[in-house]
Amino acid sequence: MSVYKRMIFILFTGIMMIGMLTFSTGRPVKSAVVVIPADSDGKEGTEVATNDPVTPEPTEEVTPEPTEPEPTEPPVPTVPADNPLRYEIYPDIHDLIQEYYDAKAAADIDKMKTLVTDPVYISTETITAQSEFVKGYSDLKCYTKRGGGEIDFVVYCTVNMLVSTLDTPIASLESFYIIYKDGKPMIFSGVITDEATQAILNTLDNDDDVVELKDYTLEAISAAAEADPAVYEFWQKLINAVGTEEDSTTPDQEQ
Repeated sequence: MSVYKRMIFILFTGIMMIGMLTFSTGRPVKSAVVVIPADSDGKEGTEVATNDPVTPEPTEEVTPEPTEPEPTEPPVPTVPADNPLRYEIYPDIHDLIQEYYDAKAAADIDKMKTLVTDPVYISTETITAQSEFVKGYSDLKCYTKRGGGEIDFVVYCTVNMLVSTLDTPIASLESFYIIYKDGKPMIFSGVITDEATQAILNTLDNDDDVVELKDYTLEAISAAAEADPAVYEFWQKLINAVGTEEDSTTPDQEQ
């Protein structure tokens, strides 16, 4: 996949709220919050002694048959029903994401790596390519929900993307997973392997207030495209580029 096409694909993904960050994923990240027991009673197999006086020679050690644990459902972490989007109530999270966007626009890879949980997932090639196409980000607004399991918070961020070839800023919506380490928020970069955590995050993405925020952003994009022919042409190129990539990408190719 060429640098230009990868840049277009990731850029489109960010605008259309399909993905998370421009990370290259593939290595699991251990959960620091959810602990799921291996079996229902926590007991292991034990040796069984025998006092049978007629045991033939040579004496054979008797080994008990392993006991299969009863199947159990793992505990599922829950998120309270009262978990609305909350606008700009965590200044430290806002500052973190603002730093991320500033570093991304400047292609400051070293800075970006200090803001995420695992810098190995930062794609230098992708960020560098994007910085040649996007000259900055403005008007950041953060809407936050409590997370669950491995994730402390989910932040839905609206931001205007300043494209080098356009006079009109492009509205976009991107989501970030946040975890706290030593009292400091960091952007989660990695793979969520816990199914219960993933189920919670999927539910949050489909909450009514999140859907409403997505719809609002799409309306802003549509209005800009209708008002500025250059924006409309820009969108058509993005859509065509993504369609081509989806047709040609194979499972072993990095996206």
